[in-house]
Amino acid sequence: MVVRYPRLNVIFSERATTPPPPSRPEPKAAPPAPPHLARYIRDGLAVDLSLRSAIVEGRELDLTYLEFELLAHLVANPLRVHSRQQLMENVWGRPDNGDTRTISTHIARIRRKLGPVHGAAIATVRQIGYKYDPRLTAAGPAPLSP
Repeated sequence: MVVRYPRLNVIFSERATTPPPPSRPEPKAAPPAPPHLARYIRDGLAVDLSLRSAIVEGRELDLTYLEFELLAHLVANPLRVHSRQQLMENVWGRPDNGDTRTISTHIARIRRKLGPVHGAAIATVRQIGYKYDPRLTAAGPAPLSP
């Protein structure tokens, strides 16, 4: 036995006139980051934020998410001393809880992955934090061409 509901047929039928949904403009694609913000190249070390890659002397580094974020933050602000508290807030996104070994461990891993030449560019500032100084690479800065 089939039960029919004529009122529902009107509501759900194709003949029912419903106003078309308002047309929304298609979302625009995010503009590409300016080149000076998307890639940092410092004496053989290239950090590309859009590709999330770090390359040292033509060799791509295998970095974890936080290692990459920490390296990118340091390289983006060369010669600037970052306190451990600033690094916890800017890279980890949470306030410092007093555990500074987390940062020290990540810095040690990054230095090891960068190798002896470029690892020396991440300098420890005693009692304060860390800084990235490309002048400290074991190879030294590239000579200026005349």
